[in-house]
Amino acid sequence: MVPRPTEEGWSRLSELIPSTSSITLTVSFLLLWRLTLHLWTYRFGTTNTMKFTVFLSGFLLLFLLTDWTESVEGDRVDIKTLAHIIGFFENNYKRVDNDGHPRQYAVAINVPKEQCQQNFNPTTGNFLTQENAKNVKNAISDDTNALYQGAELIAAGNRKVVISKKKQYNMHSESLLLNPADNSPMTNLLNKRKDGCSVFYTFESPCVDTCLDATGSHSIIKALENWKNHDGIKAFVFKNFWKFDTEKDLQTKFKQIVANVPLYRCVSENECYACGGEGNTPINQHCLPKKTELTVTQ
Repeated sequence: MVPRPTEEGWSRLSELIPSTSSITLTVSFLLLWRLTLHLWTYRFGTTNTMKFTVFLSGFLLLFLLTDWTESVEGDRVDIKTLAHIIGFFENNYKRVDNDGHPRQYAVAINVPKEQCQQNFNPTTGNFLTQENAKNVKNAISDDTNALYQGAELIAAGNRKVVISKKKQYNMHSESLLLNPADNSPMTNLLNKRKDGCSVFYTFESPCVDTCLDATGSHSIIKALENWKNHDGIKAFVFKNFWKFDTEKDLQTKFKQIVANVPLYRCVSENECYACGGEGNTPINQHCLPKKTELTVTQ
């Protein structure tokens, strides 16, 4: 009996699938190779063609390996570097009450691609140097606006919307950054660099009933569809689970994110997981809640 791949195996396999542009380039190269062989045979005969075929085969193999490697490394964030980036967010921008209790917040960055690749270690001296951490935290802690927009970073807390003395609600940080979908803070951020690395991090997973409701007025799905068309490395990351969603079908709901951008869960500065879920593959169990999961209050 052939063993089935594990969910982590499926997740890793999805990271190794080359991009569409790489496949197109490879097919074009194969067609050119076939045409070259025909012309060489016509000009120099069968014997010389066999030698030339060996040469071309080796060259093609080298090309495919190089292109595959560049595709895998260039289109996905390095997961160890991602863990360090999320740790940087937590250490510098985390929204915390006066008693030290963490609160929901979200940040997004659009930085040079190299800062999301292997062996990059973000520090205040080499990463997001144009952003002042104190200004970011002050802005997102002010619930009358709860929004910060900088050069390479945007961030949000929860904005209190007062309709009347008896009716008010909190606009969630993910929606503040991603809506309106065609002219949001995220839209403006992505327009500043067309092929860099864009990472969206939310302390708690997007809520099912609002952010992941495709037909709702605060849905983030259209914004994710727009983000999908942006070039460069992309990552949507969360840490904890929104407390009201731990019993809901996140396996299905998270697929709405994965359909547009790669999804990750980072639980510490040294621990991140690729959630997978592309196509018919399931979401990694590390990215789904367990009965013992702890959540925080919005």
